[in-house]
Amino acid sequence: MPSREKKLEVCHIGIFRHKNFEKNAVSPFVRFMENLKEFSFVDHQRCLGHGPWSNTVESGDKVLTYSVFKTAIRNHEKKDWRPWPGGRIGPELLATDLREMTVVDRSLKPHYILESAPKLTRLSLDWQEELGGYADEERYSPLWFKEMIRKPSWETLSQRLTRLDITFPSAYSPNAYGLPLDDYVILMKNVENLVSLRLVGAGMSGPFPLIPTLRSCPLLEELVLEKTPIHIPGAHEPTRNEFIHKNIKTFRLLDELSSLLTHSNLTSVLAVYLPGLEELELQPQLVSTYRGLSPKQIKELSVLPNLERLSLPISTQDCQSNMPEVVYVLKEFRALRHLVLSWGSGGTNLFGDHVNRSQISFSMAWLHMALGAENANINLQFSAKHHHQEFFSPSNFVL
Repeated sequence: MPSREKKLEVCHIGIFRHKNFEKNAVSPFVRFMENLKEFSFVDHQRCLGHGPWSNTVESGDKVLTYSVFKTAIRNHEKKDWRPWPGGRIGPELLATDLREMTVVDRSLKPHYILESAPKLTRLSLDWQEELGGYADEERYSPLWFKEMIRKPSWETLSQRLTRLDITFPSAYSPNAYGLPLDDYVILMKNVENLVSLRLVGAGMSGPFPLIPTLRSCPLLEELVLEKTPIHIPGAHEPTRNEFIHKNIKTFRLLDELSSLLTHSNLTSVLAVYLPGLEELELQPQLVSTYRGLSPKQIKELSVLPNLERLSLPISTQDCQSNMPEVVYVLKEFRALRHLVLSWGSGGTNLFGDHVNRSQISFSMAWLHMALGAENANINLQFSAKHHHQEFFSPSNFVL
């Protein structure tokens, strides 16, 4: 193989559709690419099921990234020279230059990474067992995650990580594993070097304790929670200064409605405990049954001096009843430059009717013109997820 081809550092190829690609054939690629730092085969997009006329009996079995990595280790230990003669056959243990890895629906063994990817600092786990519609206990125990995080090898690996991304089975199906509190405590023990943390489907066995998480990760700059109910201090509880986190610049709470409904003081708590925020996104999965945040709740965030990007659901009813108040609230944000709004449709409007699309479009158009008249330098946008119709079929009110 020409030397220039061995200098490849990043490779992401979706080969999950090709039945002829197997881990034994692809493992030499990982084994002999000396400068490879990132690679994946887009496993999370693999086919998880087949139609009744398919000749294939396997379901959801085309996961390669982690399997290829382990196969490369085993072949190296056997000193298999055949794939690429003259390749890198050095010490007893395969030592790659990988910095990032994605493990999809496989039982992670941290010692493999410690031995053969010692420079790895970014790890993603996408546990899709429940999505595949099968539970193969012979492949791995359903308790593998609970057992793994209690091993010394995971303790060592987690101390090295700067980015951790975990999707739990409860993100795909109800009543599946979703990081119960006892496992959460163990998971967060040795992650003091994390800069970015993303959890999907956590806290399904009980709300995710947001504030203690801040203290476990003093270097954290980005926190993303999806489909993860959270618990925060009550409105009358005193502020715990030791939990205030000044390093977090980005916080996202996505596809989660119960936390917005339960905690009316959510915005005030975030403003107190995350004073360094530059980007904040609070978007539920649906706004058709949710009233939205009131101007008073939104104003709680105006004390954040560096907040440049804000995305949240706003109450259509409150906006229509006192539209100048919304403009006044937005003018209180000193650094805000990008605002994405989803309009809550829950409840009724001023006339007792249900909120409809034309009312939402009119409110958005009025707010856009009012901010322009006040010379507010704010880029105003609809939420593409909740109001996608305004992008491919705009109403007459949208400018």
